[in-house]
Amino acid sequence: MKDVFQILSQIDGGFVLDAATGRGEFIKILKQNLKSYTQITGIDSSEKSVAYAQKVFPENDVEIYRMNLEQIQYEDASFDTVSISNSLHHLEHPEVIFKELLRVLKPGGLLIVLEMYCDGEQSPAQQTHILMHHWVADVDMATGIFHKETLTRDEIIKLVKKLKLKKQEVTDFYLPVDDPKAAKNCANLMKSCEDTMKRLQALPNSAALQAAGESLAKRIQEIGCASASRLLITGYKPQGDIL
Repeated sequence: MKDVFQILSQIDGGFVLDAATGRGEFIKILKQNLKSYTQITGIDSSEKSVAYAQKVFPENDVEIYRMNLEQIQYEDASFDTVSISNSLHHLEHPEVIFKELLRVLKPGGLLIVLEMYCDGEQSPAQQTHILMHHWVADVDMATGIFHKETLTRDEIIKLVKKLKLKKQEVTDFYLPVDDPKAAKNCANLMKSCEDTMKRLQALPNSAALQAAGESLAKRIQEIGCASASRLLITGYKPQGDIL
């Protein structure tokens, strides 16, 4: 993450919008690594995630709201910086949401996109992370929650390239681990596996999904876990461009 932290440390964020903020994980990274910022606003469609994030960030310079990303309740050109992290595979209509993100971004403002990808040279421990995401996506879709499998590197780049940002930069990175089998590296993934297995108990005809979950739990113990490779893409909205 060193190069990514260095990139963020050069950014004067101003008024920042973090879209699909979830539990606020990327807000923590922004707060710790941006060169400066005036205010960070996180928005997400999940009532549960918003309630959690509001408790995590009681400080005055962070605000969290529940909001539909396809109809963002802010005026044009409201933010100096807009970010979206590890969320593209959760979006049913990414083009609509990107249009909204650019609408509320000031001309000349910075868009930050961070997303894991599923292809390329990934270690067996990284592949555990990818397989877990794909299994959870299958469970979500079976229960009526839209959730695609993680995208390929090229799919992510093509989505962002359509936005015609200026000075676009693409950085590949991953979080190295010394011991993929260490409990601290796998705790979150194992908990996600356990929680998802509990959800399956109420789902009819879920034997195949349950078997896949049991296989993943065994893989976590035998192979371990590491974060999949990711892309950080930055680019600037053209001057005079208000959508």
